[in-house]
Amino acid sequence: MKKILSMLSIVTFLYAGALDWEHNYEKALQIAQSKSKPLLMMYHARWCPECAYMKEVIFKDPKLSEYMQSHYILVDMNLSKEKPPKGFSYKGVPTFFIISPEGKLTGKIEGAASAHDFLERLKTIR
Repeated sequence: MKKILSMLSIVTFLYAGALDWEHNYEKALQIAQSKSKPLLMMYHARWCPECAYMKEVIFKDPKLSEYMQSHYILVDMNLSKEKPPKGFSYKGVPTFFIISPEGKLTGKIEGAASAHDFLERLKTIR
């Protein structure tokens, strides 16, 4: 029984904070419309250490990941593969666009942040 509980706690720890990212903006927008949720689009690059830090460390925070998953449709956009939607400008990466289900830009967060600060920014924009 102890082995089973140990395995369950390890699996729970490994998957806690795992986020479900869409990789197609149009598909994500359709999902956002059907669920009446805004999009949170992360625009990033593979060569960007701050982007990797956000994905590999910050987004694993349980409070932040739960908030992101429950309040947004998450979209992962790679700079080397996709351009942001027309009219969405950025100065650098990572840039996070908050987009209404109708496709209108309602907020933007530029740069990396701690889990606490990022969560507070999201709550302010919402």
